Amino acid sequence: MRIIVIDDEKIKRTTMTDVLNKAGYNVESFETPIAALAHFEKFGSDIVITDIRMPGLDGFEVLRKVKSISPNTAIVMITGYGTIESAVEAMKLGAYDYLTKPFSSDQLLLVISKVRRFIELENENISLKEKLSEIYSFHNIIGKSRVMRQLYEKLETISKTDMAVLIEGESGTGKEIVANAIHYNSVRKNKPFIKLSCAILNESLLESELFGHVKGAFTGAIKDNKGRFELANGGTLFLDDVDDIPKSFQVKLLRVLQEKEFEKVGGNISMKVDVRVISATKVDLLSKVKKNEFREDLYYRLNVIPIKLPPLRERREDIVLLLNHFAKKIGKENLEFSNDALEVLINYNWPGNVRQLENTLCRIVAFSKSDFITKDMIPIDISLNKQRNLPIDFNGIEKVQFDKVVEEVESAAISWAYKKTEGNQSKAAELLGIKRTTFRDKLIKYNIN
Repeated sequence: MRIIVIDDEKIKRTTMTDVLNKAGYNVESFETPIAALAHFEKFGSDIVITDIRMPGLDGFEVLRKVKSISPNTAIVMITGYGTIESAVEAMKLGAYDYLTKPFSSDQLLLVISKVRRFIELENENISLKEKLSEIYSFHNIIGKSRVMRQLYEKLETISKTDMAVLIEGESGTGKEIVANAIHYNSVRKNKPFIKLSCAILNESLLESELFGHVKGAFTGAIKDNKGRFELANGGTLFLDDVDDIPKSFQVKLLRVLQEKEFEKVGGNISMKVDVRVISATKVDLLSKVKKNEFREDLYYRLNVIPIKLPPLRERREDIVLLLNHFAKKIGKENLEFSNDALEVLINYNWPGNVRQLENTLCRIVAFSKSDFITKDMIPIDISLNKQRNLPIDFNGIEKVQFDKVVEEVESAAISWAYKKTEGNQSKAAELLGIKRTTFRDKLIKYNIN
């Protein structure tokens, strides 16, 4: 454990250095803060012990500079002017502890022992977080729930094969991340990973994107162009939204999967290709097969190994882990949440799944001045819908009265804002983005008091 001692009084500096050296610490002592900081910038230290009142830079300035260079270095402040004000100021600036002269050798060793244990615990915590990250993540797939642990095991097995995979999951569940994980843990990991979203592409565009085209194949084809199959040769082709492939084009894709060759649009030369296909669908593809909207033979070509990703509402125990992961991703490792804020976030249904959760956290952080997130910082569209069901249960209802639905939701919003602001109509109206007079009229309308 490395320690720097800074004190302009030689006797006290020497005494502290001798005591700490005998206790087994590696100590460097300095008379001036400038010399100490120069040493610190070059070699660092685990602990810095500094006097507060010194010529030139004082101990507070030393504390600020040390923390700016190494936030994890522990600081112990020492002064003969032991006022409450200076102690509070030191702790606010990040000092670990505070000693007032005169103090005994035992007192010094006790404080340093506490600091040492604190540093050890911090290091253990960092190590534990890294191990948890390894256990619960599979190339950015985050989760510790039973269903996610089962997914990790399946992905490990799938990655060792070279078969086609069909990933089914709602929007925002992480289908592309799973496809990446399979590729980068497979024997093809050093080869290309090429993706294509099949959504919104008509047949001619899809054919050109997948197979490429030759110069002059159509208006605007001014040069030969490689398609995704050619670009992915030797690697993996990820077809997202495969359920959107036009029925008329499906037979062409089937032929490539069967024969492992294709021709460019406008060309007549067959090109051999070695590609692993991973496809993804946001709907039950088998149901489309039964409705004759998707070819059965293509379905079975794509669905050699099926993976079904759970929506976030079915793995709520992963939400805190995901929040911590996304906070770290945006440089907010110290972000914390109050219990009531977590309750709202955990109980929300998340129709947009993990993607919506990440975007919501980014919104919260963007508008928050603190790293401690409370319930009132959560966007109103999330906090008002923390219950897992809508105010009206639409299941089994063939016809609804629109005005009634609007009134129920509006009443819930007015009641929520009124309670949140403890009856302050002006603040409640501001919270909802409406005029105070409008808010007052709604209170009367819904008999809220």
